[in-house]
Amino acid sequence: MSMSGGSPGNSAEINVTPLIDVLLVLLIIFMVIVPLKPLGLRSSIPQGKPSEAQVLPPVVLRVLARKASGEVAYEVSGKQVASAELEPTLLAMFAAREDHTLFVEADRELSFQPVAEVIGRARKVGAGMVALEGLAK
Repeated sequence: MSMSGGSPGNSAEINVTPLIDVLLVLLIIFMVIVPLKPLGLRSSIPQGKPSEAQVLPPVVLRVLARKASGEVAYEVSGKQVASAELEPTLLAMFAAREDHTLFVEADRELSFQPVAEVIGRARKVGAGMVALEGLAK
């Protein structure tokens, strides 16, 4: 006998009271756990004058094709360098700086083989990162 006056039999209603109790407890727990003031990264900003360290220009190696002789010419930071002097010149330049990045600019009509050889020679004397760029005509 049911008091609701509906059909006799089982009722399929969900009792939501325990569910609401659990949700309220979880809400209170999360409100307590979350900090009131978010903590950021602790960092210190250097005070005083910045050091006036000498800023060195980047090392730029240009690989140029000589059309008349069919040879390859090299320029390191604007100075003509013979093939035999390329490695000692790069070694001296990398020894004077912390950054061992080399920018290689090559003529567009050159095949990649001479450029790859130059990159290999530069890596042998201490070049770290190598950036490639083709010369505009």
